Amino acid sequence: MGEQTSDFYEFGRFRLKAEERVLLRGEEFVPLTPKAFDILLTLLENDGRIVRKDDLMKKVWPDTFVEEGNLTQNVSLLRKALGENASGPQFIETVPRRGYRFVAPVSRIKAAEPVSSVISASGDHSITDIEDYSGSTSIARLLPAIPPTKPNLNRVSLDGSTLDRSSVDPTRRTFFSRAVPTIVLPLAAVLATVAGIAYLSGRDKAGASTTAIQSIAVLPFVDDSPDSDSEYLDDEIAESLVNSLAKLPKLRVVPRSVMISYKGRNVDPRTVGKELNVRAVVTGRVHRHGDTISIQADLIDLDSVSQIWGQHYDRRLADMLLVQEEISRDIFENLRLKLNVEEQKQLEAYRLYLKGRNSWNKRTPEGLQQGIDYFQQAINTDPNYAAAYAGLADCYNMQVIYGVHPPKDGFPKAKEAAVKALEMDETLAEAHTSLAFIKFRWDRDRVEAEREFQLAIQHKPTYAAAHQWYSSYLVALERFDEAVQEAKRTSELEPLSFTASSHLGWILYLSGRNDEAITQCTKILSLDPTSFPARRYLGLAYEQKRMYPQAIAEFQKGVKLSGGPLILALLGHAYAVSGKTAEARQVLSELHDLSESQSVESRRYVSPYTVAAIYTGLGEKDQAFKWLEQAYEERDVWLMNLKVDPVFAKLRPDKRFQDLLTRAGLKP
Repeated sequence: MGEQTSDFYEFGRFRLKAEERVLLRGEEFVPLTPKAFDILLTLLENDGRIVRKDDLMKKVWPDTFVEEGNLTQNVSLLRKALGENASGPQFIETVPRRGYRFVAPVSRIKAAEPVSSVISASGDHSITDIEDYSGSTSIARLLPAIPPTKPNLNRVSLDGSTLDRSSVDPTRRTFFSRAVPTIVLPLAAVLATVAGIAYLSGRDKAGASTTAIQSIAVLPFVDDSPDSDSEYLDDEIAESLVNSLAKLPKLRVVPRSVMISYKGRNVDPRTVGKELNVRAVVTGRVHRHGDTISIQADLIDLDSVSQIWGQHYDRRLADMLLVQEEISRDIFENLRLKLNVEEQKQLEAYRLYLKGRNSWNKRTPEGLQQGIDYFQQAINTDPNYAAAYAGLADCYNMQVIYGVHPPKDGFPKAKEAAVKALEMDETLAEAHTSLAFIKFRWDRDRVEAEREFQLAIQHKPTYAAAHQWYSSYLVALERFDEAVQEAKRTSELEPLSFTASSHLGWILYLSGRNDEAITQCTKILSLDPTSFPARRYLGLAYEQKRMYPQAIAEFQKGVKLSGGPLILALLGHAYAVSGKTAEARQVLSELHDLSESQSVESRRYVSPYTVAAIYTGLGEKDQAFKWLEQAYEERDVWLMNLKVDPVFAKLRPDKRFQDLLTRAGLKP
């Protein structure tokens, strides 16, 4: 969140150490997630002033697009940690439609020296605060046998000078009284002992070696979730960490295929270190509740059998890529690897790439643009980073899908980026997948598209997006069983991804298996009510079962979530087939306004294919074919679904329909 001072804040029974990122209740450590701590610190820094929600989110999540619900959830966790009850705000007040403010009296104590307050023992000697609230082993704990001297507790040293404790302001005396340790060691003894430890073992104050850690193993994470269906979480997260850490130069990472043998075993980390000849291990626990996941990760130095680092993370499942990046970044920072400039650039580019993938996964106009920005930053950092070019191609492809840009603007950019990536790395599955998507949706080249999909899967069988888009290709050609198989494989590869899971609902819908599609999408929405794709596919399945009120309700929710022309057109079709003619024509008018908006920011590309669907629902065949012809001319991305799309079932007997299929390359 930026640089922090060594200031202290006291309120009620609490004391917050900004530099150490510690909150205490009396002498008790209060665990907070990193973001909850940042929120609390920001509110304290503003001293009773209202902090707007937007400003708070920008401060706490400076490089990440997050929804307001993330802020609300962290504020709720913070209030629980502070012990607030339903009687009213004791510390944090919600100001409706504006933001939050801290309402309890706060004493701010500025410290010119670092957090380790200097305490005079006899007027001549001083030592640093030996109470370490970070959880690491302190010098005091290492040296319990050294006898104490009687300190002069009325003398406090600040900035090298002394101050009579009786003159300290009462609001600040609480801190000083707590800061004085119960055992004060003579300065000479401390210096001699610390020097001895440093000389003999080369360790830092926590007992861990200061030398770089160059070998590591990630133990399978333990799943604490009550739901047995969530057992895949520990494998998914641990595997992701292995993949991320493997990107680090000068670090030997034990492969996941070796570590899987430790799954379910209560094994001593020291035994793992001896068996695998590694210096450190990562352990962790995972707990999932609804669409929220809590992760505790720890890094253990096996040389000293000490915890180097530990952190707790609370995130939404939709942000799993980001939390995996956070954990790998935090671990790396504690490995003390020394990288040259080129290696640092590669690592930074990889981090930006992961952020770009997380944004791309959101499938919103804002998320896709943010993804493009991150991928471009990665390319600027490392111009030879092929995967970042593939990420660019994927974002441009999805911008066409969701109506941000017309095909003629989006697909050429996507193709250029995908080809560039393959020039750098011809085995890159991500780039082959992007190009396959373009070959089918833009070039209408079925043969080359399938070849690219198969190359992608051959090079990287575990790349979920290759299976996902290949399933879309297969279903469009009426290869339903293969399509469902590929969609299920996608979900298996990315069990934490709602995008992958909802895609299975889409394939089931196009395959005519509407009951299964409803079950799949309902399950997703029970975990993440904000999943726009799941709303879309659920509404479509309801519509085919003539459950029109339910379909309309889902599309209306989807419009609120997305606001895009695609979901609005689906709502228009649902109105049309359910007999709500006036409402359907109103949607047609709104779509026209979106496409012709005078404001560049609000203007959106409206797919002619989706307009044709509304006219089909209204029973106006000639208008429907007029718009389908326009879709063909514009190479509308959705036209390649024409053969199997149940929305156009009533048009299939018409000769114009069969002619259109032939020209689009959808007939043998």
